[in-house]
Amino acid sequence: MFKQAKLALAALVVAGAALPAMAAPLFINTGTDFLLQPDGSTRTGNFSALGYTGTLATSVYLGNPAIPGTSVIDTNRQATMDSFGFPSINGLANPGVPGENFRYPGDPGEKNIDSLNNSGTNQNGFVKGDSFPTYGVGAGADGRGGTWGLTYSYDLFGQTIDTNGDGVSDSVAYTGGVLNLIYQGGPADPNTGKTVLSLKVTGSNSSLNNLFISGFVDYSANGGDTFVQDFFNSGVGLGTLYSNWLQNNISVSWILDTNVNPPVPAPGDLVVTNTGALIRQSTLDGSVVINVPEPGTLALVGLALAGVGFAQRRRALRK
Repeated sequence: MFKQAKLALAALVVAGAALPAMAAPLFINTGTDFLLQPDGSTRTGNFSALGYTGTLATSVYLGNPAIPGTSVIDTNRQATMDSFGFPSINGLANPGVPGENFRYPGDPGEKNIDSLNNSGTNQNGFVKGDSFPTYGVGAGADGRGGTWGLTYSYDLFGQTIDTNGDGVSDSVAYTGGVLNLIYQGGPADPNTGKTVLSLKVTGSNSSLNNLFISGFVDYSANGGDTFVQDFFNSGVGLGTLYSNWLQNNISVSWILDTNVNPPVPAPGDLVVTNTGALIRQSTLDGSVVINVPEPGTLALVGLALAGVGFAQRRRALRK
């Protein structure tokens, strides 16, 4: 039995007040012509979003989620899961979903970007990587005939909150975290494993059934790599995401539709690890939308990233 949780995406650039970004297409430049019949191009077609489906996500509650102020960690990283005792429940059957067990996300199948939305036929070797062809298959010394893709990892940190004053938590306020997009080109590709985009989360606030998460794009840890610098580009000639980041502090906001009943799980719907943490797992579908502002519009700084939007199909959890 599934509970539906829709997490819708909408891009808002925060520059004093929330202002709408002027959406524009982007393209990816891998620096390699991956086509089976090379045409000399190293870029994809323009796309509007990065889509993903079937991501296995884990939510950790450090206490009763119904009590406001309970710490929450949302993640798909094994190291984070392990730190809260996930190995003690790994493999346990989930009686609410026959045939399902608590487990680590499959890599890349449950961590990958599935599609470059609206990119047309020119994807320059991009694949989702969880079925044939896998990343790097057929790549020669120059990369021709190969394939590549993107995975992502994230940690979100926050606490449960009571937004209607009844003393019971009904939402989550995020105060920190990071989302990384990671290039995958196969074992022979020297760029495999590089983080091509990072988003740092700084806070959130709720209104009605919506949760607004704010943050900023950050290349401080990986911007010295030319492959990373050249990876994301404006489809309308506004330069690379990196070059925009050098010029401006890139503010970000998401709108997440959290209209789910109940929005915060009851303690009996969670599994207790040997560290005392309460855990649930969900499958996520959604997209990462990157927006480029209208040229010359100073109020809309640099380039905005809107996403981690999650269309979340919550699984019934072991009590």
